[in-house]
Amino acid sequence: MLDVIAGMRKTRTPLSDAEITRRAGVNPQYLQRHRDLKAEAEVVRAHLADSRPRAAAAQAARKEAALQVENRMLLEQNQALRKDLETARSELRSIRTRDLTAAARGDLAVLPHRDPALEELRRERDQALAVGRCAEADLVALRRVVQRLMAENTRLLGGQTDAPGGGSPSVGQEALGSGA
Repeated sequence: MLDVIAGMRKTRTPLSDAEITRRAGVNPQYLQRHRDLKAEAEVVRAHLADSRPRAAAAQAARKEAALQVENRMLLEQNQALRKDLETARSELRSIRTRDLTAAARGDLAVLPHRDPALEELRRERDQALAVGRCAEADLVALRRVVQRLMAENTRLLGGQTDAPGGGSPSVGQEALGSGA
C-alpha cells in the first residue's frame, strides 16, 4: 500500500482510492479501515494538485489519524498493564492465604528457627508487591497520557471545525505540525 502511494508521488500521478487499493491488491474497503493510509494518499493528491486548502485539510486528517493510532496503542498498553497488575494481585492473595493458613495451623509458632521455605515465600511476596506497585504506577502514568491525548484530540477536532480550510491553526496545532 505504501509502495503504491510512494509511486503516486514519484510519478506525480494522482490516483483514486479505488485505484490505489486495486494496485496494492487489497480489499476495496482497505483505505476506509486504515485512515492513516487514506490521509497519506490525500496529502499526496493535495500536493500534486497544489491546493493549499486541500493540503491543510489532508494534513489535519493525517494528524488525527496518527493521534488515533497512538491512542489505540496506549489503550492496548494500558490493558496489558491492568492484566499484569491483576496477576500480581492474584499472586499476592495466594501468598497471603498461604501465610494465614500456616499461622492458623500454628506451623509458624512451632518453628523456632527461620524456615528456608518461609523465607523464600516472603521474598516472592516482596517481589510480587514491588511488581504490583510498579505496574500500578505505570497504569496511572498511562492513564494520564491517555487523558491528555483525549483532551488534545477533542481540542484538535474542535479547532478543525472552527477553521474549515483557511483559518489559522491554534498554537497547539502549530506545535503538532512542527513535530510531525
